[in-house]
Amino acid sequence: MTLPSSYIAAVERFRTHAGITACTGQQKPTSDLHSFNSIDEAFAAVDDVLDCDAQPVGDPIVPMGDGGKLVTAQRLCSQHVQVDLYPDPESVETSYRILADSRQGDINVVRGRNWMVVDFSAVASGNPSTKNIERLTTKLKSEYSAVGAVPM
Repeated sequence: MTLPSSYIAAVERFRTHAGITACTGQQKPTSDLHSFNSIDEAFAAVDDVLDCDAQPVGDPIVPMGDGGKLVTAQRLCSQHVQVDLYPDPESVETSYRILADSRQGDINVVRGRNWMVVDFSAVASGNPSTKNIERLTTKLKSEYSAVGAVPM
């Protein structure tokens, strides 16, 4: 499978972006958001809502910050939907801002206190996702955003 160049560029920006600017929008205080103790706990909760694929193809995209990897653990829910666990809320925010500033196409994100579910389907394939990750917000005390849109 050949990935579109816009997807590859988004991945590279996600991995290496620095000097991030603030995002706009109303956000819940981090303390109001759900957290998980392990990637297995996070994945099980996400799987319960989204019915993740048994054996998704591919590897998660690893978000990188100034000090290296931002995540502590990751799992794929489907080929383009990943569950990321972070060591702290600041790492979640940094990763979120990288995605928001990528301007490579729509990336759907649900985030909690120390985790995020990221859907790269539209960027990777040009098609909408088969997983409606927005449903996670009602079950997992989290917030949904569509970020990374290309300016018109």
